[in-house]
Amino acid sequence: MELEHLLDCVATRSVIRLQVDLTPASPDGLVCPPTYAAPKKSEPPHIPYRRAYVDGQQRDAVVLDSPQSQSNRIELALLAAVRAQHIRYPDIEITFPGLEGEPAYSVLQLSHRIYDAVMRAVTLDKQPFFETPIGRALLAARPDKACALLEHAPICLTLGAWDSNGGGGPLSAKIPRLLTSEILGLDAVPADISATKFDPMDIRSQVAELMPTDNPVQRFTIRTAATKSKEKGKKPSEMGFGSVPATAVPRAAVISGAVQTSVLSCSGLRHLHFPDAAGRLDPRRDQAARALLAAWTLYGLVAQNETGYLLRSRCELLPRDAGRLELIGRTLQERQEVSLQADTALALLDAAWRHAAECGLALREVPLKLAADERLVELVRRSRAAVAQSDGADEE
Repeated sequence: MELEHLLDCVATRSVIRLQVDLTPASPDGLVCPPTYAAPKKSEPPHIPYRRAYVDGQQRDAVVLDSPQSQSNRIELALLAAVRAQHIRYPDIEITFPGLEGEPAYSVLQLSHRIYDAVMRAVTLDKQPFFETPIGRALLAARPDKACALLEHAPICLTLGAWDSNGGGGPLSAKIPRLLTSEILGLDAVPADISATKFDPMDIRSQVAELMPTDNPVQRFTIRTAATKSKEKGKKPSEMGFGSVPATAVPRAAVISGAVQTSVLSCSGLRHLHFPDAAGRLDPRRDQAARALLAAWTLYGLVAQNETGYLLRSRCELLPRDAGRLELIGRTLQERQEVSLQADTALALLDAAWRHAAECGLALREVPLKLAADERLVELVRRSRAAVAQSDGADEE
């Protein structure tokens, strides 16, 4: 796929569609779909089964990777490429001064992207981020004036973003999702899997009462007659000791195959505009920005195919081929199939970047460094301490 194809797509086509046929790595077709909490604690976890049309036939399907999860994988693929210096992308990093051992986080890792609650607890040059010129421009960004997002958080323009923490109600920034990508398991039948853990030391649950301590290494002492604390201790099993008896739980499915379907709306891209500082629109500038957004998104999609489809434990899929990338025009009769691999996607992204720069779009190549304020540092510090003192499970 060449830059000319991409420029034509964002100007005249309806969608860019990628379909990858997949097969379970396990020969028996067993996979573990994502599970969601049931409405009642007594009920088994919810697995998203549904019907789906695939190649004109209605099939029993199970969602193996949702659009939200696919978006996260695209962001992580972009982040890995940025940190390996394979691509140019205007990343934003958050550091934690004074908190030893805490890594820097990218906005690409935040669940609500540039409008995440974390962004209201960070500073740029010691000033609250959303009170800086960059921050105010991002809060004011809308689909028809999207330059600030293109310059500082461009993937939000195809994966969507919403300033739900801003308190502005309907006046808050809300960027619709333009990419929908999903992986479905086909001909899905629910299956039980066993869960068990064998302890060769055979430590029994009733032999002692363990008293949690603040020591993150030893974690507990054994209650004795000399223990003064009146707090109730824990059973050894609650601290990870002992065997777990085998139980059958409905957390798997058997499938005949799977399909990844990804659709990027070129029609939606044409709703995005990138006026200059005086508010003037330039069709060539808009087209270049849209092509660059499409190139970043396509690179993230293709990178999945290159790195593999290990979605979670006991759910790895193998591509049957490189997939079919289709450029679909105003109608389905106007359909063109093109090839796009990781190396050509990289070349396409580089060409789109250079073209956007030639059209006068401001593009940042180095990460913007933000610092967590004292509130965020304290929240993270307390959370790390709580994990060290607990059994590692969320109390809620």
